[in-house]
Amino acid sequence: MPFGNGDREVLRQISSQLGQAVADLAALKQQVADQQHTIDQIRQDATAAITTGLAEIRAVARDGLARTNEIATGPLANIGNELVAIRGNITQLGAQIQQAPTLAAAEPTSEAQPDDHTPELAPNPEPDDQAATEQPGDDPAILQAAAGISAATLHAHRDTWEFLVKHAGQDQHFHLPATATANEGAIEVAVSGPTLVAALTRLAAVNKTAADTGTAAIAGHLHARLTETIEEIVTRPHRGDGAEPVRIVIDDRAGPVDEEQ
Repeated sequence: MPFGNGDREVLRQISSQLGQAVADLAALKQQVADQQHTIDQIRQDATAAITTGLAEIRAVARDGLARTNEIATGPLANIGNELVAIRGNITQLGAQIQQAPTLAAAEPTSEAQPDDHTPELAPNPEPDDQAATEQPGDDPAILQAAAGISAATLHAHRDTWEFLVKHAGQDQHFHLPATATANEGAIEVAVSGPTLVAALTRLAAVNKTAADTGTAAIAGHLHARLTETIEEIVTRPHRGDGAEPVRIVIDDRAGPVDEEQ
């Protein structure tokens, strides 16, 4: 039998509901697509922010490490200089302690009564006066030229600088530099004129009086090198700007081989 009016109304309602369901499904799909787009945009923004943040963190870390190295290098160099000076003082004190028994044993001998059969020696004050006043290697012109130097750059090996501080560091005119630059075992320090005067006088004395031939040789070589540099100031004096700063390099090397030989 053909559908009646009631059946048609039911079919119309069903059709209307299906249409609404299709529309709702399309709207839901659009919402899901919009949400996915939003999620993708958030992911991209987060990735970009993380990448930028990591780059900034790396830059800050590199800058912090560089600043740390700059801050630490100067104090460490100063501590090294102070340790060298302390070591020199300890060495000198040890030498004085070793010499003390010898001096103590020699004093009674000088105060002992002379034997009747021992002839008296005539006093000879001249050598003692000369020994008390003369300082080996003290050339007044060289010392005055050294005293006039404002600052000289000394380039040498760490061991050479340690030797210089050890033997000249006790002099009243010797001053440890505030900073030092180290590079592959070598060291560069800025020394003053009074420090050069102290180095010259002390090295000359060590060269003349050291019992160890190696110590005497090192002291003599350093004294000669300092003197050579300062002699140029004596022969070609200049004051103020307009000339190269004084630079002392302790770095002897063999000359190039002659290819024609």
